Amino acid sequence: MPELPEVETITRDLNKTVKGLKITGIWTDWKKIIKNQSYEKFVKQAKNKKILGAKRRGKYILINLEKNKTIIIHQKISGHLLYGKWKIINGEIKSLIKGPLKDDPQNRFIRFIFYLNNKKQLGLCDLRRFAKILLINTDKINELKEIKELGPEPITKNFTFKKFKEALKNRKGKIKSILMNQKIIAGIGNIYSDEILWKAKIHPLKLVEKIKDKELKEIYKAIREILPKAIKEKGDSFQDYRRLSGELGNFQYKQKVYQRTGEKCFRNDNGIIKRIKVGGRSAHFCPKCQKNK
Repeated sequence: MPELPEVETITRDLNKTVKGLKITGIWTDWKKIIKNQSYEKFVKQAKNKKILGAKRRGKYILINLEKNKTIIIHQKISGHLLYGKWKIINGEIKSLIKGPLKDDPQNRFIRFIFYLNNKKQLGLCDLRRFAKILLINTDKINELKEIKELGPEPITKNFTFKKFKEALKNRKGKIKSILMNQKIIAGIGNIYSDEILWKAKIHPLKLVEKIKDKELKEIYKAIREILPKAIKEKGDSFQDYRRLSGELGNFQYKQKVYQRTGEKCFRNDNGIIKRIKVGGRSAHFCPKCQKNK
């Protein structure tokens, strides 16, 4: 699932490509992707609206439109937005733009298209059909359950160590699960919780209530270092995620533990990366430098 760095990358690219354009039409082969109203009502409210810009909240993309409307997109497990041009040929959607939009098989599952007044399109690619789209009045965004329940943003200036400690105060459970809980901290998922804990030398099963202040500082420092670094690398394309251009991100080449089961630890401590289950999710760690003590 695209996490904070991937969603932030797409949001920044949206502001470079579609900001100021107008939505002239909408197509989908999957009307159920619209979750808070009928597809027909969604089209009526979004069509012929100018795009004012895009923002991110947690793993959600917020596309602000004129006349107090905002489209909210959660890409879920395999979804990613693409900016290009497509045509339906013999029932199949074909990219009219050469390169990764046409050649990368991960970009061929177009489920939803916004037609734009510059003759291009904003498409949502989603192999598994888990993504969701909502439309709400802009001034009501913070009242929406999905947004209201999100924890603080970990890459903002006001996310201090003090605020991080407050977010974890009175929490109980395994640190891996705590970091991935969107109500505690917004945007961190499976990839970056593994990378953060490796950087901080903390075992994913360690109970948060047993983590010392010194260790918390290391986790905080790792959050503040790894997430911006992943954004700079345009996200992680180890699996389905692609950039708005259809290109790969680069952070998968920088990973230290995620999906490296059986490989040597980069710390050269003779550790071999192991994979375990934590709360139904995979966790990758080095048993040598991430001891549960």
